[in-house]
Amino acid sequence: MNPLDWSLISGPLPVILLPSALLALAWLAAGRNAPGRGRLWRGLPGRGGARGGSAGGAVSARWLVVCVPLIVVAAGAVTALLTWLINNVWRPFPDLLPFTVVFWSWVALAGVVLTFARQPLLRTWPRRAAAIGAGVLVLAAAANQVNGYFGSYPSLRVVLAPWLAPAPVLIRTANVAEVVPKPGRALAGMWQPPPGMPKTGAVYQVKIPGVRSGFAARPGYVYLPPAYLVTPRPQLPVLVLLAGQPGDPRQWVDSGRIQAMMDAYALHHKGLAPVVIIPDDLGSEFADPLCMNSRLGDVQTYLTVDVPDWVTTHLQVRSPGHGWAVGGFSAGGTCAIQLATQVPRLYPVFLDISGQFEPTLGSRRLTISKAFGGDGAAYARVDPPIVLAHTRFPHDAGVFVAGAADSVYTPQQRALYRAARHAGMHVTFMDLPGGHNWRVWGDGLERNLAWLAAELGITGRAR
Repeated sequence: MNPLDWSLISGPLPVILLPSALLALAWLAAGRNAPGRGRLWRGLPGRGGARGGSAGGAVSARWLVVCVPLIVVAAGAVTALLTWLINNVWRPFPDLLPFTVVFWSWVALAGVVLTFARQPLLRTWPRRAAAIGAGVLVLAAAANQVNGYFGSYPSLRVVLAPWLAPAPVLIRTANVAEVVPKPGRALAGMWQPPPGMPKTGAVYQVKIPGVRSGFAARPGYVYLPPAYLVTPRPQLPVLVLLAGQPGDPRQWVDSGRIQAMMDAYALHHKGLAPVVIIPDDLGSEFADPLCMNSRLGDVQTYLTVDVPDWVTTHLQVRSPGHGWAVGGFSAGGTCAIQLATQVPRLYPVFLDISGQFEPTLGSRRLTISKAFGGDGAAYARVDPPIVLAHTRFPHDAGVFVAGAADSVYTPQQRALYRAARHAGMHVTFMDLPGGHNWRVWGDGLERNLAWLAAELGITGRAR
């Protein structure tokens, strides 16, 4: 197997990487110094350091007893300070940083400081290079522990995908003859693939400007199934997918394996699958405009006006509101239920994977203050649980997905599911193994593709 495809989450690589990094960290802390380097710096002698004596190849006692503990404690203090600033001052995320992220950040920082602190104690360049290598190993292991928590990068190929396999840019597809679905009939029953239809679809990068909203979106992505790439082509439904925060649209392409997932479905359904649109709803990696129109940006207008306008202008698909669905994970899942309750005619079908109970910047009070200048009524008009409590949605259909080990978001998903049922929505709840990570997010979409296809008219509707 190509090393780029070795698993970073399971298998031998992470099993080897972690203990190797811990040994490297121990060597950085207690490894032997070079001859004649018994002092860490001038005025700090080691065992026999001032006279040279036996300290030639030994570890400085002062280094072990004073410096190493001081570095570890200082790294912990800096990590704690940064964590406090992120959680309480900057607040780029609605929830606190997970313990796994904080702990391995501490380990990584301690490894970096130890790497640089050891350099004056090592006489030869090979030894110094070895110390740098040890520090890199500690960093890699710490990063992979965080990666394992979220499951974002299953292999190095996924990590390097934006550079190894950049998606071609799509400007516009040419119009060809269409097979238009008839009312009450599933598209799969009408469609016969023409000779030469490719076995796989294609992913393209697209730029969807915020013409009406003024929202400065980053590039998005489009998946076109095999049936779209032939003449005539069927008039396909649209699935709008949204990523979590922090993140970007490419998460669904790389970590979410959207092409492989959709191609696998299309392979058994005459090349048919939804056209998948993955727009940017954040604006930047750490922004959180909450998928609504507020002081933080007119994201709802972007997703309900600009994106549909661009899609219908550049692609041959079903008209907005007739075979359109929206889905997402984490903050993207929250956005999906927001759009389903705000514009049910456009997005009557939704998939909320590990979403929040309501859009938040950390607390309702802070959210109302920052997004609406203290106007609680304006927030109430777009808050899904409040809207669901006062409005009926008999034509909406959705699925709520949560991880069995996700103690934060699963209770919120269950509460929102109950509210949606109370509002007359045709909804189900799916509990999957895993936490707040890609094990749940990817499976959450894949296991509901058949349901989505039925709701969108590709196959017979389940309800």
